[in-house]
Amino acid sequence: MAKQLVWDCKDLANWANGKLITTSMRDLPSVTGFCTDSRHVAKGDAYIAIQGVNFDGHAFVEQAVEAGAVLVIVNHQMDIQITQLVVKDTRLALGHIAEQHRLNQTDMQLIGVTGSNGKTTVKTLLAHCLSQIAPTWSTPGNLNNDYGVPRTLLQIKPEHRYAVIEMGANHRGEIGYLTRLVHPDIAVITLAADAHLEGFGSLQAIIDTKGEIFHGLNLQGIGVINTDSPGFEQWQQSLANKGFKTFGQSKGAEVQVQNIQQTEHRLVFTLAFDFQGSAMQLAVEMAILGQHNAMNAAAVTAVCLALGLTPQQIKTGLESFQGVGGRLQIHRWPKLILIDDSYNANPSSVKAAIDTLSALPGKKILCLGQMAELGAMAESAHTEVGEYARQKGVDELFSYGELTQFSQAAFNPNKEAQSTPHTHDEIAQAVWGLLDDHADVVNVLVKGSRSARMEQVVQRILERMAHADSA
Repeated sequence: MAKQLVWDCKDLANWANGKLITTSMRDLPSVTGFCTDSRHVAKGDAYIAIQGVNFDGHAFVEQAVEAGAVLVIVNHQMDIQITQLVVKDTRLALGHIAEQHRLNQTDMQLIGVTGSNGKTTVKTLLAHCLSQIAPTWSTPGNLNNDYGVPRTLLQIKPEHRYAVIEMGANHRGEIGYLTRLVHPDIAVITLAADAHLEGFGSLQAIIDTKGEIFHGLNLQGIGVINTDSPGFEQWQQSLANKGFKTFGQSKGAEVQVQNIQQTEHRLVFTLAFDFQGSAMQLAVEMAILGQHNAMNAAAVTAVCLALGLTPQQIKTGLESFQGVGGRLQIHRWPKLILIDDSYNANPSSVKAAIDTLSALPGKKILCLGQMAELGAMAESAHTEVGEYARQKGVDELFSYGELTQFSQAAFNPNKEAQSTPHTHDEIAQAVWGLLDDHADVVNVLVKGSRSARMEQVVQRILERMAHADSA
């Protein structure tokens, strides 16, 4: 049975370089967890009052105490009756505490994952494969920023033999900060692409920032890099004094992706690599869509080989994977294949999703939500994906968000401006109406940035499916 984690307040004060304020240093409480949201505090937690742009956690200290917090970590002394740890910056204190907790887990291998696209899929797929071998912890949801990563680290338990930590960024230096908390034994970059351009300004800045993940590698650490990605040569050079493995479709990749084929139900490909001095050809069939997922599988394979897994263990892990919610998840109905890729979007991931859609037989409908954080490239990026959809044979484009007018104009360059659905419900209704107009299967891809909330389109269509089934 797993033991409950317990932290000593004096240790926390030392790690956070803070001052304990208490009525008795002899009767300090034991901390059994950490929370940054007063609504979710559990008995025994330390509540960390984070000061954000739109909120200040210090305003909710009393609620946290009422909920059972035994320690509060604050940036100034509060008028409360429980032990408090006063630090200069609570967010940095959270990071310092999480780093020390990670460093105390000496019997664990930690893998850090970043990239413009694919990092959540790689994280989830890798954790799935490793969990079949030994207890594994991984980033829950999208807790991949400068307070999500520390919270993830603090949930690592002594029984965990592997941890897979996702690291995201929307500005320079963020990955560098996170990787120095995480201290990865293996660090993976899935891809550098045109995401968060508003915060970075250029693809080169993205390449530089993703490469920061190697700054925190342990002394014997290994980098895993994509031979087909912009920035590959730069990352390879930065790893000259470290170990590294490569994956990709290029002939020089140590884990090479070959013979990718996508059907309506499966993704089939071959992974070629060396195993214990012998050339291996590993045939893989995964129950997911998206040719780019073969590259994600190759990245996972490179990590698994570095960790000593056998080809059969890798194959079993890959083929038993069922995908990630909101990322090319398939919902089938007699005349409809609904592909939910609504979790997030940038120009390169939209194009990859369009490739998936275009490979399917039948009518092809794209429901596109506005892409965010593209800065000065926003108009041209939306134009580009509209042109790409047209070139790839998409039959109909429904869109949500002001910037998608440029996608519409590029998709229908010879047509005058026409009335299109403007709300999530209208888009779902328009899609549903197409089912009566076509004898063959209608394939519907839903894609957009988080701010576009395109999951609402998916939900509306699923509701119509359920109603039709029950009618």
